[in-house]
Amino acid sequence: MTTKNNNSILWNGLAVLLWIGIFFAGLFPEPIFFKLRQLGGVTMHQAFINSHWFITFSCTGFLAWFVTQRSREAGVDSHLALGKGIQVAVLSLVAFLPVPIEILPGYFFILERFYYFLIMAVITAKMLCWLYLLQVVLNYHLFAGAEVLKDMPLLFPSARKQASATPPAMSEDASDTPPTPANDEEKE
Repeated sequence: MTTKNNNSILWNGLAVLLWIGIFFAGLFPEPIFFKLRQLGGVTMHQAFINSHWFITFSCTGFLAWFVTQRSREAGVDSHLALGKGIQVAVLSLVAFLPVPIEILPGYFFILERFYYFLIMAVITAKMLCWLYLLQVVLNYHLFAGAEVLKDMPLLFPSARKQASATPPAMSEDASDTPPTPANDEEKE
């Protein structure tokens, strides 16, 4: 019993380390992309993928897939699980936007107030989405497990409507069925 618990703690700890790497790659996609390309010795004209958006889209896709699959495994209806996956995809696309937040002090010197507030709003939205998604993943692996995904609020009403719509139940009472030529022949 303790061996299984120790293995679970070990694997969850390794998964958390991997997730932290993914989240930091998503937080700073442009510098990490260029650093990885530099470490690999790949020049711009030899690169198969030559855009830092690859990190943004791959982290977004993986996180959305993860939430969708784990929600289905937790017993969440398929429509609700897909809705949660799409919701996480939208949030992670905002969280992993390639906004250079490493030069945040430089943004304070923007003189045009509209652009200053626009950039600060984008950075705030990015950080809030990033922190929310990080706490969902950390809670999943360290504390609550699948209950985190079951209790995740869903903002898309169309997914809830699809999940609540059930096909009409088949009646077993023959008197409720409409008359068909076969039923009419049996009565005669």
